[in-house]
Amino acid sequence: MKAQVFHGAGDLRYEDLPQPNASEGEVILAVKAVGLSPLDLCRLRVPELDEPFVLGREIAGTIVEVGPNVQSWRVGQRVATLAHVPCMRCLACLEDRFSACPTYQAHTTTAGLTPSGGGFAEFVKVPRYLVEHGGLVALPGHITFERACFLQPINSLLHGFARLNLQPQQRVWILGAGSLGAIAILLAQRLGLQPLVSDRNPQRLDAALDLGAKAAFNSNSDDLHTKVRAFTDGEGVDGALLTEPQGWDIMQALDGTRPGGKLLCLTDYADPSSVPLDPLAFARRQIDLLGCSGLSPRQQSRSLTYLFDHHLPLERTISDRVPLAELASLLERLQHPNSDSRKILLYPS
Repeated sequence: MKAQVFHGAGDLRYEDLPQPNASEGEVILAVKAVGLSPLDLCRLRVPELDEPFVLGREIAGTIVEVGPNVQSWRVGQRVATLAHVPCMRCLACLEDRFSACPTYQAHTTTAGLTPSGGGFAEFVKVPRYLVEHGGLVALPGHITFERACFLQPINSLLHGFARLNLQPQQRVWILGAGSLGAIAILLAQRLGLQPLVSDRNPQRLDAALDLGAKAAFNSNSDDLHTKVRAFTDGEGVDGALLTEPQGWDIMQALDGTRPGGKLLCLTDYADPSSVPLDPLAFARRQIDLLGCSGLSPRQQSRSLTYLFDHHLPLERTISDRVPLAELASLLERLQHPNSDSRKILLYPS
């Protein structure tokens, strides 16, 4: 089978790998569409895994093989995957910090090599643990493979909004209007919130307004937080959601959030740059600094409701549909500072 294999910084190869086979309890999918997630992009820049590996977590496809003793799944079924499922028994799970669960970290879909998603390939293996604990989701006939790729970002964002715990009509500042930011605008409105957006790309800001953002600000501005406060009559926002946290954005969000507000960094990867953070600034203004990463079983039911509801126009956030073979050229384009890409979908076939 063909796959995009990462061999090290700047070394992504579209090459042949052995097609995975299903052992006991496992399932093999033919990948029909896969989303390019922020974590994928980060791991291509700052590898955290043993090379070589195949990335790609947001997978939708068709079951082509089931291993012995697989229950409730059959060849030909259309499914989406969850890259991780926590144990729901350890201390991390009991505190809703699911990505810190050792079981969550230990199992993921794979195309072989170091398990790391594996969706950037023609076929992917779903391990027994995920098969038996909710890592496969059957797709109704009216749900396309494209739309199914939104399952994991919806879940991750709902997890973040749950941590912010904002009330209807409160203002949330979404920093970053890329793939997660664009989806967050739609979800914020569905939750009754008033989303404001900032980004460095004017085309992304126009798209954010089209999606329903109440205001959009260019984050290249040195007085970004001043503009946000002016829009909120000097008060500041009730909460800030940083979709791609960086040091400068954190400081701007702090200054644009009202006293007693909340600031949440939505990330499951490390930022290699230093962050000039003053903890006492949060204490003086009584602002909660929160972290949130990964998927939440508690949000799965609502995630499916939104995924299956076509009143939520998720497809409008898609900016690029690219054959998997062209991933390397796509990544070169994304390095350009004026890239206006939002949600990107890749197609192995």
